[in-house]
Amino acid sequence: MPDLMNLPYHHEKSPRRTHAAAALAILVSPALAIDVNLTATNAIDTSSFATNLSWSNAAVPSAGNAYFVASNYNLRTPAGGTTDLTFAGDSLTITGANLVYKGSTNVNTITINNLTLNGSLVNNASNSSTAFTLAGNKITIAGTGTTTLFSNNATITVTAPITGNSGTLLLQTNNTTGRQVVLAGANTYTGNITVTGASGAALATTGALAFKIGATGVNNTITGTVPFTFDGTFNLDLTTAGNTVGDHWTLVDAANLVETFGVNFNIPGFTENSGFWTSADGKYQFNEATGVLTRITADTDGDGLADSWEMTYFSSLAQGATDDPDGDYCNNLLEYQRGTNPNLASSYPDTDADGLNDGWELYYFTNLAQVANGDFDGDHNTNLAEQTANSDPTTAFSFPDTDNDGLNDGWEVFYFTTLAAAIPTADPDGDLFTNEDEMWASTNPTVQISSPDSDNDGSGDGLPDGWEVKYFRVGNETLAEATARQNGTGDPDGDGVNNKLEYLAGTDPTNAASAQTTLGYWRFEEATTGEVPAGGNGQYLYPTSIQDSSVYGNHMMAWADYSRPNYDSVVPSATVPVTGVTDTGSLYFQRNNSGVYFIEAIFSTPTANLGGGQATLRTYPFTAFTVEASFNTNLTGQWQVPVSKLGNPVAGQPPFSIKIDTANKLRAGMVDGSGTAREIIGTSTIAAGSWYSTAVTATATELKLWLKKPGDAAYVLEGTVAITGAWYVPPTGPLDTPWNIGQGMWNGTATDAFQGNIDEVRISAVALPESKFLFHQDGSPFQLWAAQNIPDVSLRGETADPDHDGTSNLAEFRLGLNPMSGSSFFGVNLSGSTLSWPAATGIQFTIQRTTTLAGWSDVATVTASSSAGSWTDPSPPAGKAFYRVVFTE
Repeated sequence: MPDLMNLPYHHEKSPRRTHAAAALAILVSPALAIDVNLTATNAIDTSSFATNLSWSNAAVPSAGNAYFVASNYNLRTPAGGTTDLTFAGDSLTITGANLVYKGSTNVNTITINNLTLNGSLVNNASNSSTAFTLAGNKITIAGTGTTTLFSNNATITVTAPITGNSGTLLLQTNNTTGRQVVLAGANTYTGNITVTGASGAALATTGALAFKIGATGVNNTITGTVPFTFDGTFNLDLTTAGNTVGDHWTLVDAANLVETFGVNFNIPGFTENSGFWTSADGKYQFNEATGVLTRITADTDGDGLADSWEMTYFSSLAQGATDDPDGDYCNNLLEYQRGTNPNLASSYPDTDADGLNDGWELYYFTNLAQVANGDFDGDHNTNLAEQTANSDPTTAFSFPDTDNDGLNDGWEVFYFTTLAAAIPTADPDGDLFTNEDEMWASTNPTVQISSPDSDNDGSGDGLPDGWEVKYFRVGNETLAEATARQNGTGDPDGDGVNNKLEYLAGTDPTNAASAQTTLGYWRFEEATTGEVPAGGNGQYLYPTSIQDSSVYGNHMMAWADYSRPNYDSVVPSATVPVTGVTDTGSLYFQRNNSGVYFIEAIFSTPTANLGGGQATLRTYPFTAFTVEASFNTNLTGQWQVPVSKLGNPVAGQPPFSIKIDTANKLRAGMVDGSGTAREIIGTSTIAAGSWYSTAVTATATELKLWLKKPGDAAYVLEGTVAITGAWYVPPTGPLDTPWNIGQGMWNGTATDAFQGNIDEVRISAVALPESKFLFHQDGSPFQLWAAQNIPDVSLRGETADPDHDGTSNLAEFRLGLNPMSGSSFFGVNLSGSTLSWPAATGIQFTIQRTTTLAGWSDVATVTASSSAGSWTDPSPPAGKAFYRVVFTE
């Protein structure tokens, strides 16, 4: 029974009721409404929408209560929900926080009555890319900030009417088309609306948008640079609108927004004529083409042209706003608005004074942003030249040709200086293509290897025909004969690098010594702290934050925020022995068992990715290969995969993988050329907390697994297995799947996440000898490093100090310092009783101390585990003390 003294005072209107009766009424009254707050964010796969999770009253949402979400928290709907859902509370207010929809394969309706959004986000984050409908009696936009409706993974349709008059409503989509925000309710919201993202937004036939019109320019506006389809109603409140002819209001930013007005679009109280909506009193007119509402003079036919102007120039009202009687690309409306003569082609508006006809610019570019000397289509002709010649400035196939020789004037001047010097039938670069052929192919007529790739059948082989002519033509062979000798997958010099890669690298396909056999090399030197930048999540243009240091541009990326590893300064050694380059960074991967979406990994981007270079590795058919990686795991007894190529061509096995099994043995697996799964199980045991370097080599007949353990100078052969062909190519062609670092694949499912550090991953198109593996040591790493970093040969000795910073070359080499920078040296800092100094993993330092400088005593030894060393004196002496840090160079 509740304590009556703690209940609110209950005023009883009827004096005939006794005190006891009043008390009884209080005791049986319903529970009082309360404010309920979300006290923690809903993590992925958790939901408080219809549960008691994280609500301040520890109860499931129920009628009679008001619910609040703030502090950047997420309120999620149940993951994988298969039914429509209704929020049970009387109201839900989201301030600076997120409402996240996590649906299944159904198109569900989420109903929330009295929903208030204040600087908040509604996010369709369904993994299954499923649309949902947001319903309810009203949605109020509050506050002065931006509230966002984000159709992240699929469309959001809002049937609840949106109300309010403050802040900004952002309708956001991701960069995949087909994921709109659709407004389907009778909205009365009069704040500003902005739309972003490739899919844009739509006003459904059942939907309405409201506009409050005040003095000229005072109104709410819809802005953006993406599509917005209007197929519903615009309700215009003109009660306080300016009433001076010329007053105008931009309702839709048509100059930037890609707007479409559908057949059902309407403005109550207005009549439409060719895209112009005129009010019943003839005073106000909305132009679909400009998105502008204007207070106009008399326009009895409602075409946007003042009757007096039409009579002056045409002696009748027969002309329409979109007509162009003088053919100068400026329609009558534009000429009327700009004050030019609609009957004279030489009289056209040029409001930005750039020498270009406004109508011509709008016709070809839909805006006035172009300039006279610009070249939008890249055909070597300025916009002004194209306007003068009446050619199309948006396509390179339309160009001025004043000498009528079939060649683009701008192209001729660009490559040959004068029109006379460019002869259409000539072949100045000897690639067996005429100048006219090269012009239409957009290749350079003065460079032999810049030519079309036709191979005379229109299919091409990825090699410019001129490049094939240069390297493979014999005598006076025809183009057909010369290009028939080789294709992109050929390897005439037998160096393991096919013709396509030789072309990309600029090497000689007939000289094995010139080949660039490193096809991908990821060093992770972009940073030493922080997470790898991510972004994919369904987007077509993938950021490639992990750089490939080979010439082929096989860059890598992390998929999303929840699957990106961290940069780290823990490395195998301060320098890579075989190359002598400094090594400062690695990647740290944290294993997560929450499912495939959360595995930390990076992968090579698709061939078509505009940001990913050539991405040659995804489809490369090796005739031999070497895959190298260094790793330091902190996990034992678990399957882990440092490096793999994803896919499932045969019996569940991926095309290639380096694995650590549950017995802590290293394994190398692949599918060979015959389509058979092969595997080597190493003999050494992988211990946690130590760096290992591995290499897997393959020829046409043999797969080998190599391992360099802590303390070893060279790699040891762990096992071999006979194979039939170094790479499997399915009958349908090379497998186009990512190379992956940090996870593996089994039966087509990503799995076996790695935990720990991975560094220096390299893939070569040849089976390298052990002496060429990255971390092989033969006593010469210092010389390689010195040659790489010190220009003057005479200053490359171990004891030399070319930057005069007091640190010898050998010390700088061992510590990974810069021998040519006086600010990069071995020195000790003292803060309180803590010493710190530059270090390198595995180097042991001796700490010495004295109080008199008469002699030094050893007080500690420190073995560094990163690029910085430190030590704190546990018992510093009273008075003065001197310290020094010593290591053996």
